[in-house]
Amino acid sequence: MKMLLIVGLCLMAGHGAAQTVYKCRHANGEVVYQSAVCPGFTEKQWTATPAPAAGSGASLARAAAERSIERDRQSLKDSNRAAPVRPGRHAKMRATRRAPTACERARLARAAAHERRGVRWSFDDASRSDARVFKACR
Repeated sequence: MKMLLIVGLCLMAGHGAAQTVYKCRHANGEVVYQSAVCPGFTEKQWTATPAPAAGSGASLARAAAERSIERDRQSLKDSNRAAPVRPGRHAKMRATRRAPTACERARLARAAAHERRGVRWSFDDASRSDARVFKACR
């Protein structure tokens, strides 16, 4: 009877699921790692995957390949996401209620164009945009 109970419990126990970890920074500068989404700005985010169970060499190789593929997918997903704008930089400009300078307008236009195009931002596009900013800010 005990053996049947132990076998049943072993069959019910599954592999651990992957968990997302968030690196947050509080207003006082303290760094905290947590499993819940950060209130405000998330400094870094990654998915912790459990180690594969002991088994044959082929299943271990397959599990390693699947983890590698998942890391690559996450990396591509992160690179396609626009970088978050930290609050405060543009808020200071609005708080003073002055008209933006030509340099600031050029930088904002470059950021807006980059956000519109996403990963389709070519070297020529970046060069032209940087040249406009350089000319306005010198």
